[in-house]
Amino acid sequence: LKLLKPKIDIVFQSLFSKKNEKITKAFAEAMLDEKVKKITINDDKELFRERPEDKLGILDLELDINDSEKVDVEIQLVDRSNIQERLLFYFSKLYYNEVKKGDDYKKAKRVVMVAILDYDLDLTKEIKNMETIWQLREKNARDLVLTDKVEIAIIELSKVRAEYEKNKKNKKAQWALFIDDPNTKEVEEIMKENEDIEEAIVTVHKMTEDEKMRRLADLREKAIMDEKAIRRKGYEDGKSKGLAEGHTQGREEGREEGREEGRSESQRNIAKKLRNMGMSIKDIEQITELSKEE
Repeated sequence: LKLLKPKIDIVFQSLFSKKNEKITKAFAEAMLDEKVKKITINDDKELFRERPEDKLGILDLELDINDSEKVDVEIQLVDRSNIQERLLFYFSKLYYNEVKKGDDYKKAKRVVMVAILDYDLDLTKEIKNMETIWQLREKNARDLVLTDKVEIAIIELSKVRAEYEKNKKNKKAQWALFIDDPNTKEVEEIMKENEDIEEAIVTVHKMTEDEKMRRLADLREKAIMDEKAIRRKGYEDGKSKGLAEGHTQGREEGREEGREEGRSESQRNIAKKLRNMGMSIKDIEQITELSKEE
């Protein structure tokens, strides 16, 4: 039985949740490289769901750690070419909410964002390490950090396997390989010595045997694959149009037009199939990200 991939949002959100606190705690410890004594898992995912296009490919895990840190894990499956701006926007909302809740600025919790990318980031293409960590530093004195309450970590799944081969005890790499695809020989190796990942595998196995979950996950994966294909086509169409017209504007217009038309048509077709299967409007909204009216 081929296991569902945890990087698909429906699987991810079901796996890392209040009902699986032990697994979520172990995952958080690996991602943060610290001991988690107390954890509060926020299953309310509405903080960042302001626009339908923000949903696809963004998987939230929001945690309060040790009463001192607010942690958000995001998995970006589709390259929208604006990940830096998106992360800053999400981060600013988290930090703003912490300051607003505190009696004064000093009582605001440390905010850490972990972004796991399922594509290569141009910004870090020269860096071989799977993870880069971003902070606020003084320009001419690089060792001088303005505050330890700001941190964004970016993990690229394409670089994880090489990192794991260098050090097979690296728990962060172990979890990243599991999230990417639990069906690999590396994950089979890992679960023999990492009991938390073994438990996560058992949980995903049960989820895979659930017909409704499997159907929803398959449809979400198809929607994401369609989104990637549409963006590739939109890029190529836009590039051709731009070359023909001889300027960048044509390239951008064609790219955006191809993306939006293709995405809308794909999501409508999926919605029709789901409705014919008798699925509820609420579930169809979750799968396609179309509004109830659409």
